[in-house]
Amino acid sequence: MDSKETLIRIVLLSLLLYAAGCLASLGRNLQRADALERALVCELETIEKDNLIRSGKLEEGWTEAEWEELAWRRLGLVRPDEKVFLFPQAEPQQG
Repeated sequence: MDSKETLIRIVLLSLLLYAAGCLASLGRNLQRADALERALVCELETIEKDNLIRSGKLEEGWTEAEWEELAWRRLGLVRPDEKVFLFPQAEPQQG
């Protein structure tokens, strides 16, 4: 074997190893994308079920307790007999 043939074999082996590394990386990326897709599909199914429940609530009407829960949890409203404690935020230091 002469040096030119040895050099060609080294270059080809290097390219083969590089291609194998690229394929392995693509395989890992594909697995991550597949896992992300499954998670997003589950989230979408949950949101669609929630939407069905809420659309049913719109058709049949919400109870007063459900409206209060919504106002308290989502909007941060309080009842007249509740006390609200507000804590001041720390002011950013200048300088």
